[in-house]
Amino acid sequence: MCEKLLNLRKTEFLIAKLLSKNIMSAKELQEILKVDKATIYRNLKHLIKKEVIREIKNNEGTSFYEIACNIHNPIHPHFECVVCKKIYCLKPLSAEDTLNLSKYSNFEISQIEIKFSGICNKCKGEK
Repeated sequence: MCEKLLNLRKTEFLIAKLLSKNIMSAKELQEILKVDKATIYRNLKHLIKKEVIREIKNNEGTSFYEIACNIHNPIHPHFECVVCKKIYCLKPLSAEDTLNLSKYSNFEISQIEIKFSGICNKCKGEK
């Protein structure tokens, strides 16, 4: 388990535990944890600040969250379904791919965000 998870409060830990399994929205977290919206957003803001979780926005501006541990959840691209608006995690980038990105530029890369859009298998099957 990542060291950043060791000193979390109860609700923060529960959120991080859920996000270690799936990418989720604040609404989904609220429904599972049965706590009020303000509590969810306060904890999400705190977890982002502590770099325990990452925020990913879909094309409509809805935020989704995932664990930010580079060991257990390395940098990876995402896929957004344009029908259901759900975001899916795709296969992580290899360390070599990541190094090559910074090798050919004069920039120090601290964050990479790659997002593909299209129709997910579930929505494609409903057509």
